[in-house]
Amino acid sequence: MRKVYKNFIRSIVAAGCICLFTGCGIVKSYSGAETTVNAEEISEEQLFEIASPEEIVLCQVVEPNAIIVFIQNEKIEEWEYVNEIPMQAKLQYTITSYEKIADEFWKEKGMPEISIGKDILYEDNGDFYIESVFESDSSYCRIPTSAGEYIMELARKGSDILDKNDIFASWGINNFDVENEGETVLKEQDKILKSENEGGNQLYNADELANVSKEQKIEIFDQDLNIVWTMTDLEKIADFYNQIKRETWLEIECLPEEKSNICEITIYQLERHTREKNLVENEKLILFEAQNQYYIQDVIPSCSEDIDDMEIFYSISNDIGNYINKLANQN
Repeated sequence: MRKVYKNFIRSIVAAGCICLFTGCGIVKSYSGAETTVNAEEISEEQLFEIASPEEIVLCQVVEPNAIIVFIQNEKIEEWEYVNEIPMQAKLQYTITSYEKIADEFWKEKGMPEISIGKDILYEDNGDFYIESVFESDSSYCRIPTSAGEYIMELARKGSDILDKNDIFASWGINNFDVENEGETVLKEQDKILKSENEGGNQLYNADELANVSKEQKIEIFDQDLNIVWTMTDLEKIADFYNQIKRETWLEIECLPEEKSNICEITIYQLERHTREKNLVENEKLILFEAQNQYYIQDVIPSCSEDIDDMEIFYSISNDIGNYINKLANQN
């Protein structure tokens, strides 16, 4: 069975630097709003490729209008998290996305000139699933039947296949190493993380968070579920992330049976692919204490009543637990 593995540090960096339209599908909204694609916000320097299980490229989506149609038909706002893809599901196609990095912030961070995302499409008796791959980790979604059928039809129809390096050259990028693109992204990500870790674990700053979501909010509730702290300033939110040092959390199978609920932390980000600036719940952290040891239950909400929320459990250090506990009991 394919098990979800979640690494917050890498995902938050990736959200800013390889946030392609297919890759962002797993950071979905929960309101059910329709996907709104603003043509002015669509980069003309991006490419989608659909390949067979044998890694033969069957279709390329290059033109801006075709890219808009592709994104609309993916219906990302309707993707639903699942814990695993059925074992009997058959691999159909791989969708690889390429986009030129235009943001100077990420260029200065040493990211490759082109960001890359990969989604793998599976089908099981008319139900379609996507495995979104980042580095060695995967997350899974069930997608609308119409979206799966749309991708299947594109692959069946095919298209003229251009040399990727010719496409990249038209973007002003020459000699991009397509064969080692995944390895390049991995090395550059690790270099960024290593550099930031050497800076006293100051992994976050307001600019980096703004590249993920220009508006964010964190609410901390005490054990009686009363709000005791609200953060909307990105500098304060960045400081909070630096203080809780998520890169040090140890993933565990389950929480102790005998434990005390200390507080809850709800994290909000802007809803994606809509014109409205709606803050939606993106994650919930629940802090517990058992025998002088702190634990976190990390909950990613599901948008479907038929699918459970994704949950991951961690053991955390006492200094981090005490820091959060102090915030929750400041009144």
